[in-house]
Amino acid sequence: MWMRLPRHPNIVPFDRVVIDELNGSVVGFNSIFIPGGSLEENKSRTFKLKWLHQLIEVVDELNLVYGISHQDIAPRNLLVDEATDSIMLFDFNFAARINNPPDEGKAYDEARNDVKGVLFTTFEITTQNDSIWSMLHKDQNNDDLGLEWAKHPDVTLDHPVKSYQNLLQEWQKRRAELFYQEKDARSIDWPPMPK
Repeated sequence: MWMRLPRHPNIVPFDRVVIDELNGSVVGFNSIFIPGGSLEENKSRTFKLKWLHQLIEVVDELNLVYGISHQDIAPRNLLVDEATDSIMLFDFNFAARINNPPDEGKAYDEARNDVKGVLFTTFEITTQNDSIWSMLHKDQNNDDLGLEWAKHPDVTLDHPVKSYQNLLQEWQKRRAELFYQEKDARSIDWPPMPK
């Protein structure tokens, strides 16, 4: 799925498939190396509001234009490209087509939706509280995060916590009214899976 996506400044580019030369089977793939590391690895890095904007934009494009849900948005899957000062999403192992026919490939799980993933990830980065991830996805609830987020003393943000929360609240309201429509000219034409 990842390899079919057009290049995007906020998605780590797929590079190539690795083939076993002896038997011709696929053994893996390569991506472009991003030297900035993940948000999980470098918790002392300032988390910028513009990165949250970028994450929201790439998730909207994946979900609403291409009909793909990443289903594993978390600090470990967000890299920082220091050369462009931008955030990059990677690890599409759990990705699924939102309107996927039940008998074709990995199923979309609403409990793993990307809006919730962005919200919980921002909460974790801001508070350094990752307890929400210990629950089953179906049991996770946005209300569990509370109205006031206490920024962890070791966390550096470039705007007040409330700016991050307000952006997320506005986005959640907007997304509640938007759904993937297979009519966008940029939509990917997915061939049926072989039986």
